[in-house]
Amino acid sequence: MKIKSIISIALLLLCISCSNDETLENTKNSKDLEVVNLNDFVDNGNTTRSGNVENQAVLRFKDYNVYQETLNKLQGMSLEKKEAFFNGLGFKGAYSSLKEADDELDKIFDIEDDNAFLEAYKEFKDKYEDTYLFNTENTYDLSPYLPFTDAELELLGSNQGYLIIGNEVIAPNNNVPNYKQNATSVNTRAGIPSTNPTWKALVGDVLGVTIKKGKYRSDITLGIDEYGNIFMVRAASQKKKKLWSRRHPTNYEADLWVEGGHVHISLANNGSSSPKKEPVAINARQYSGKNVKCAFRNFTTGCCEGQVGNVEFNVNIP
Repeated sequence: MKIKSIISIALLLLCISCSNDETLENTKNSKDLEVVNLNDFVDNGNTTRSGNVENQAVLRFKDYNVYQETLNKLQGMSLEKKEAFFNGLGFKGAYSSLKEADDELDKIFDIEDDNAFLEAYKEFKDKYEDTYLFNTENTYDLSPYLPFTDAELELLGSNQGYLIIGNEVIAPNNNVPNYKQNATSVNTRAGIPSTNPTWKALVGDVLGVTIKKGKYRSDITLGIDEYGNIFMVRAASQKKKKLWSRRHPTNYEADLWVEGGHVHISLANNGSSSPKKEPVAINARQYSGKNVKCAFRNFTTGCCEGQVGNVEFNVNIP
């Protein structure tokens, strides 16, 4: 009887402990990351690019460590897990909203009749004109664009690029949509440092390779970071209809050779149709002021299945 009592007490204590752990975990999660109204954290007179911030839902992180941990986890997630993550929060920010719009435009590009296609696109553009920007440099590019360029805030920010860490409002430090083909792409934001190197284009007639299949086109280009320390690559894909195009999300594989040095490039499809600009593990500083021999080999993408791109070229490194 005494043994049974001891066992019963032990089980009761274990249940209480588990209940407390679950409560603590739920409390921790709710405090670490929550969806809040941006208007509650700024002066009433503050405005965003689309007007007053009233009723703009944003993510609020307990501190920078929680922000960085969440960012790292999301960047490693599959498309399905990313979608489940944001759905679980009940948050539709820059990533989810733009993906939804991109998916809608993808279906419009499957319309064969040109008149019906253009009418459907007009309705699409009217629907999103207050949310996104459209390419004014290349009017045949029909893709919607966020009103800022910042890889991290494109994933975790609101449609205008806002989020909150502690009680501090974090905003993009630029209003450059990423269709702007500037030599340097700004990737900074106010309040938190960026650890991502910034892409800078190299100068040359041939800097990469393009492959095509059906309506799809993919390219990869060699670049450098803004300080000339490491090489970077830019990979992008489009879905085409005659002269019109839309950005298309996909995965990329390639081998890069620089003066005999080799690195394999593997870029997963993270659901974003924005061009991918990633560093590669080859020191560019050692070639400063030199003309170097480079090559992309075995370039393949998910949307151009069966197609392989190869190219050799020389480029001057600043």
